[in-house]
Amino acid sequence: MKKIKNANIYIFWVLSAFCLLVVPSACLEKEDGCRDVDATNFAANAEEDCEDCCTYPSIFFEIDHAAGDTSLRYGDTIIFEDKLINILAVSFYINGLSLTGADQTITVTDQITLTDRDGNENMTIDDIAIISRDIASFSYEIGSFRGSGDYVELNFQQGLTAIQEATNPASVPSTHPLAPSNGLFDLPDSTFVFTQISLVDLLNEDTLEYNIKNPVNINLPYTVTIDRGFNLTIPIKVDYLKWIEGINFADSADITQQTIVANLSNAISIRE
Repeated sequence: MKKIKNANIYIFWVLSAFCLLVVPSACLEKEDGCRDVDATNFAANAEEDCEDCCTYPSIFFEIDHAAGDTSLRYGDTIIFEDKLINILAVSFYINGLSLTGADQTITVTDQITLTDRDGNENMTIDDIAIISRDIASFSYEIGSFRGSGDYVELNFQQGLTAIQEATNPASVPSTHPLAPSNGLFDLPDSTFVFTQISLVDLLNEDTLEYNIKNPVNINLPYTVTIDRGFNLTIPIKVDYLKWIEGINFADSADITQQTIVANLSNAISIRE
């Protein structure tokens, strides 16, 4: 029995020396981490995949509210044609963002379950943002994405999809763009307003508000190279001179809103 014990001790020391001197990595616990090269926390030295630890880059809109070539500040008067206007507030939804390349497309990968006003649940992409002419907010996170490469076109919709529009605003978190605290849920009609504009016609001393429920598709040439694992900030210009071009305040609100909707595709561009 004594010889067997000594033999076991000898084998133990041989295996220990083997682990320490020959293949130490095989005898130690493997290090885990994110091994997805599209993630912001990609760990090149990780030997095992971690569980739900990968984080992915986000797409941001950086908005410049402008009148022609001049950034628009609060209190600025817009002079055009024979009109003097002060824009008090603007808010609008965007969704459906995509970047298109020669043979690939990037979209937001975040998802959310939305409950409609009849209590039905629908899984959909969570790429909704609400853009406001807010003195404290010029950068807006649209959502996470995976991908890299060269792209030539930016597409999104100003407005909401049918699923998003049917959402019960009380069912989403208070920080979500569809929450009632954002003020774009029209309680009398129980519907969302896609675009809201409030302005003052200074010549006639009238305060006017337009609640628009028309979706508009925006397609912009945008040449960009996206590196793996890095956020993308897209510089967007909203030109209010182009947006309110041709407005006649003597027209009905419906006609004015039609003009605003028709001008929108020319009023939004990539900022140079």
